[in-house]
Amino acid sequence: MGRHKLHKPRAPRGEGGQPTEWFGTAFHSVLGMLHLDVRRSGNGILITSSPAEIDGAPASWQLRLRNDDSSQGLTEMGAALKAGRGHVYSVSDEPGAKTVLAFLPSHRHEGVGTLARVRTSEGPDGDVVFERSAERPMGLWAEAGENLLRIVPQLGPDAPLADGVDDCMPCPGCYRPVYESSSSHTLIGAGPMPVIGLCRLCADGSTLRSLRQADVPVDPQQHAVLETVAAAMA
Repeated sequence: MGRHKLHKPRAPRGEGGQPTEWFGTAFHSVLGMLHLDVRRSGNGILITSSPAEIDGAPASWQLRLRNDDSSQGLTEMGAALKAGRGHVYSVSDEPGAKTVLAFLPSHRHEGVGTLARVRTSEGPDGDVVFERSAERPMGLWAEAGENLLRIVPQLGPDAPLADGVDDCMPCPGCYRPVYESSSSHTLIGAGPMPVIGLCRLCADGSTLRSLRQADVPVDPQQHAVLETVAAAMA
Protein backbone atom coordinates (compact mmCIF):
# COMPACT_ATOMS: atom_id res chain seq x y z
CA MET A 1 0.00 0.00 0.00
CA GLY A 2 1.59 3.26 -1.12
CA ARG A 3 0.66 6.08 1.22
CA HIS A 4 1.70 9.47 2.51
CA LYS A 5 0.47 11.08 5.72
CA LEU A 6 -1.13 14.49 5.78
CA HIS A 7 0.10 16.92 8.39
CA LYS A 8 -2.53 17.02 11.12
CA PRO A 9 -3.67 20.28 12.74
CA ARG A 10 -3.45 20.53 16.49
CA ALA A 11 -6.37 18.72 18.04
CA PRO A 12 -9.03 20.80 19.81
CA ARG A 13 -8.43 20.75 23.55
CA GLY A 14 -10.72 20.84 26.53
CA GLU A 15 -10.20 21.95 30.08
CA GLY A 16 -6.63 21.48 31.29
CA GLY A 17 -5.26 21.47 27.74
CA GLN A 18 -6.15 17.82 27.12
CA PRO A 19 -7.00 16.74 23.55
CA THR A 20 -10.68 16.09 22.84
CA GLU A 21 -10.36 15.11 19.18
CA TRP A 22 -7.75 13.64 16.85
CA PHE A 23 -7.75 12.84 13.17
CA GLY A 24 -5.33 11.33 10.71
CA THR A 25 -5.32 10.79 6.95
CA ALA A 26 -3.50 8.28 4.76
CA PHE A 27 -3.26 8.10 0.98
CA HIS A 28 -4.04 4.81 -0.76
CA SER A 29 -2.71 4.18 -4.26
CA VAL A 30 -6.15 3.00 -5.40
CA LEU A 31 -8.69 4.36 -2.92
CA GLY A 32 -7.20 7.85 -2.49
CA MET A 33 -7.68 9.64 0.84
CA LEU A 34 -8.65 7.56 3.88
CA HIS A 35 -9.54 9.23 7.19
CA LEU A 36 -9.80 8.16 10.81
CA ASP A 37 -11.16 10.36 13.59
CA VAL A 38 -11.19 9.76 17.34
CA ARG A 39 -13.18 12.15 19.49
CA ARG A 40 -14.78 12.43 22.89
CA SER A 41 -18.56 12.20 22.70
CA GLY A 42 -20.51 12.33 25.91
CA ASN A 43 -19.24 9.68 28.30
CA GLY A 44 -17.61 7.65 25.52
CA ILE A 45 -15.54 7.64 22.35
CA LEU A 46 -16.60 8.07 18.74
CA ILE A 47 -14.35 6.59 16.03
CA THR A 48 -15.27 7.79 12.56
CA SER A 49 -14.02 6.14 9.39
CA SER A 50 -14.49 8.05 6.16
CA PRO A 51 -15.24 8.10 3.36
CA ALA A 52 -17.78 5.29 3.52
CA GLU A 53 -20.19 5.03 0.63
CA ILE A 54 -23.83 4.89 1.74
CA ASP A 55 -26.52 4.69 -0.93
CA GLY A 56 -24.02 5.85 -3.53
CA ALA A 57 -23.06 9.06 -1.70
CA PRO A 58 -19.93 9.88 0.34
CA ALA A 59 -20.61 9.66 4.04
CA SER A 60 -18.98 8.58 7.31
CA TRP A 61 -19.17 5.45 9.45
CA GLN A 62 -19.41 6.33 13.12
CA LEU A 63 -18.44 3.70 15.69
CA ARG A 64 -19.59 4.55 19.20
CA LEU A 65 -17.69 2.97 22.09
CA ARG A 66 -19.58 3.44 25.34
CA ASN A 67 -17.90 3.84 28.69
CA ASP A 68 -20.00 1.60 30.91
CA ASP A 69 -17.23 -0.25 32.78
CA SER A 70 -15.03 2.50 34.27
CA SER A 71 -13.11 2.82 30.97
CA GLN A 72 -11.70 -0.71 31.06
CA GLY A 73 -13.12 -1.68 27.66
CA LEU A 74 -12.03 1.58 26.03
CA THR A 75 -8.54 1.27 27.48
CA GLU A 76 -8.21 -2.28 26.18
CA MET A 77 -9.40 -1.24 22.71
CA GLY A 78 -7.00 1.71 22.59
CA ALA A 79 -4.09 -0.46 23.73
CA ALA A 80 -4.89 -3.10 21.09
CA LEU A 81 -5.04 -0.53 18.28
CA LYS A 82 -1.80 1.07 19.44
CA ALA A 83 -0.01 -2.29 19.68
CA GLY A 84 -1.48 -3.68 16.47
CA ARG A 85 -2.94 -6.81 18.01
CA GLY A 86 -6.31 -8.42 17.43
CA HIS A 87 -9.14 -7.48 19.76
CA VAL A 88 -12.89 -7.92 20.18
CA TYR A 89 -15.02 -5.20 21.79
CA SER A 90 -18.57 -6.09 22.78
CA VAL A 91 -21.23 -3.75 21.41
CA SER A 92 -24.48 -5.46 22.43
CA ASP A 93 -25.87 -8.73 23.69
CA GLU A 94 -29.38 -9.93 23.01
CA PRO A 95 -31.10 -13.31 23.22
CA GLY A 96 -29.42 -15.60 20.71
CA ALA A 97 -27.13 -13.01 19.15
CA LYS A 98 -24.18 -10.75 19.85
CA THR A 99 -22.69 -7.75 18.06
CA VAL A 100 -18.99 -6.91 18.44
CA LEU A 101 -16.32 -4.67 16.97
CA ALA A 102 -13.41 -6.84 15.88
CA PHE A 103 -9.98 -5.41 15.14
CA LEU A 104 -8.15 -7.66 12.65
CA PRO A 105 -4.54 -6.59 12.10
CA SER A 106 -2.91 -7.30 8.73
CA HIS A 107 -5.31 -10.16 7.99
CA ARG A 108 -5.42 -9.78 4.19
CA HIS A 109 -2.82 -7.26 3.08
CA GLU A 110 0.50 -6.63 4.76
CA GLY A 111 0.42 -3.34 6.65
CA VAL A 112 -3.38 -3.01 6.54
CA GLY A 113 -5.75 -3.67 9.46
CA THR A 114 -9.53 -3.88 9.58
CA LEU A 115 -12.06 -2.76 12.15
CA ALA A 116 -15.34 -4.59 11.54
CA ARG A 117 -18.79 -4.62 13.06
CA VAL A 118 -19.70 -8.30 13.29
CA ARG A 119 -23.01 -9.88 14.27
CA THR A 120 -23.05 -13.50 15.40
CA SER A 121 -25.92 -15.81 16.26
CA GLU A 122 -25.74 -18.77 18.64
CA GLY A 123 -26.09 -22.41 17.80
CA PRO A 124 -24.25 -24.92 15.59
CA ASP A 125 -25.56 -23.23 12.46
CA GLY A 126 -25.12 -19.70 13.75
CA ASP A 127 -24.32 -17.04 11.19
CA VAL A 128 -21.40 -14.62 11.30
CA VAL A 129 -22.23 -11.44 9.40
CA PHE A 130 -19.77 -8.62 8.74
CA GLU A 131 -22.19 -5.68 8.80
CA ARG A 132 -19.58 -3.04 7.92
CA SER A 133 -15.81 -2.74 7.97
CA ALA A 134 -13.02 -0.23 7.41
CA GLU A 135 -9.53 -1.06 6.17
CA ARG A 136 -6.79 1.39 7.11
CA PRO A 137 -2.96 1.31 7.32
CA MET A 138 -1.71 -0.17 10.59
CA GLY A 139 0.18 3.04 11.36
CA LEU A 140 -3.06 5.00 11.24
CA TRP A 141 -4.78 2.53 13.59
CA ALA A 142 -1.81 2.82 15.96
CA GLU A 143 -2.09 6.62 16.07
CA ALA A 144 -5.84 6.34 16.62
CA GLY A 145 -5.29 3.97 19.54
CA GLU A 146 -2.65 6.22 21.09
CA ASN A 147 -4.94 9.22 20.96
CA LEU A 148 -7.93 7.21 22.19
CA LEU A 149 -5.87 6.44 25.31
CA ARG A 150 -5.15 10.15 25.75
CA ILE A 151 -8.85 11.01 25.63
CA VAL A 152 -10.14 8.22 27.90
CA PRO A 153 -8.92 9.81 31.19
CA GLN A 154 -11.23 12.78 30.52
CA LEU A 155 -14.33 10.60 30.63
CA GLY A 156 -16.25 10.41 33.85
CA PRO A 157 -19.61 9.49 35.34
CA ASP A 158 -20.81 13.10 35.18
CA ALA A 159 -20.44 13.34 31.39
CA PRO A 160 -23.73 13.20 29.47
CA LEU A 161 -24.63 9.92 27.82
CA ALA A 162 -24.56 9.87 24.04
CA ASP A 163 -26.33 7.48 21.72
CA GLY A 164 -26.60 7.19 17.98
CA VAL A 165 -24.45 9.45 15.82
CA ASP A 166 -23.10 12.97 16.14
CA ASP A 167 -24.18 15.48 13.54
CA CYS A 168 -21.50 16.12 10.96
CA MET A 169 -21.08 16.87 7.27
CA PRO A 170 -18.37 15.57 4.94
CA CYS A 171 -15.84 18.20 3.94
CA PRO A 172 -16.40 18.83 0.21
CA GLY A 173 -12.66 18.78 -0.42
CA CYS A 174 -11.68 15.48 1.21
CA TYR A 175 -14.90 13.91 2.64
CA ARG A 176 -13.50 13.97 6.18
CA PRO A 177 -16.38 14.52 8.65
CA VAL A 178 -16.57 18.06 10.04
CA TYR A 179 -18.33 18.41 13.39
CA GLU A 180 -19.55 21.62 14.96
CA SER A 181 -16.81 21.29 17.57
CA SER A 182 -14.10 20.62 14.98
CA SER A 183 -11.63 23.17 13.79
CA SER A 184 -13.22 24.06 10.45
CA HIS A 185 -13.53 26.93 8.06
CA THR A 186 -16.14 28.23 5.66
CA LEU A 187 -15.43 29.70 2.24
CA ILE A 188 -18.41 31.18 0.41
CA GLY A 189 -18.50 32.67 -3.05
CA ALA A 190 -15.08 31.42 -4.17
CA GLY A 191 -15.15 31.88 -7.93
CA PRO A 192 -17.83 30.03 -9.91
CA MET A 193 -18.27 27.32 -7.24
CA PRO A 194 -19.39 28.42 -3.75
CA VAL A 195 -17.71 26.24 -1.13
CA ILE A 196 -18.87 25.80 2.47
CA GLY A 197 -18.01 23.50 5.35
CA LEU A 198 -14.32 22.90 4.61
CA CYS A 199 -12.07 21.19 7.10
CA ARG A 200 -9.01 23.11 8.18
CA LEU A 201 -6.54 21.26 5.96
CA CYS A 202 -8.57 21.81 2.81
CA ALA A 203 -9.18 25.46 3.67
CA ASP A 204 -5.47 26.27 4.12
CA GLY A 205 -4.38 24.36 0.99
CA SER A 206 -2.56 21.52 2.80
CA THR A 207 -4.73 18.81 1.26
CA LEU A 208 -4.15 19.95 -2.31
CA ARG A 209 -0.40 20.32 -1.78
CA SER A 210 -0.18 16.79 -0.37
CA LEU A 211 -2.27 15.33 -3.19
CA ARG A 212 -0.02 16.91 -5.80
CA GLN A 213 2.94 15.14 -4.19
CA ALA A 214 1.28 11.77 -3.57
CA ASP A 215 0.00 10.82 -7.07
CA VAL A 216 -3.19 9.15 -5.85
CA PRO A 217 -6.66 9.12 -7.42
CA VAL A 218 -8.99 11.96 -6.46
CA ASP A 219 -12.71 12.24 -7.07
CA PRO A 220 -13.25 14.88 -9.81
CA GLN A 221 -15.69 16.80 -7.60
CA GLN A 222 -13.19 16.88 -4.74
CA HIS A 223 -10.45 18.04 -7.09
CA ALA A 224 -12.66 20.84 -8.43
CA VAL A 225 -13.39 22.04 -4.90
CA LEU A 226 -9.71 22.04 -3.92
CA GLU A 227 -8.67 23.89 -7.08
CA THR A 228 -11.44 26.46 -6.49
CA VAL A 229 -10.17 27.06 -2.97
CA ALA A 230 -6.59 27.39 -4.23
CA ALA A 231 -7.66 29.96 -6.81
CA ALA A 232 -9.56 31.95 -4.18
CA MET A 233 -6.50 32.01 -1.93
CA ALA A 234 -4.10 33.08 -4.69
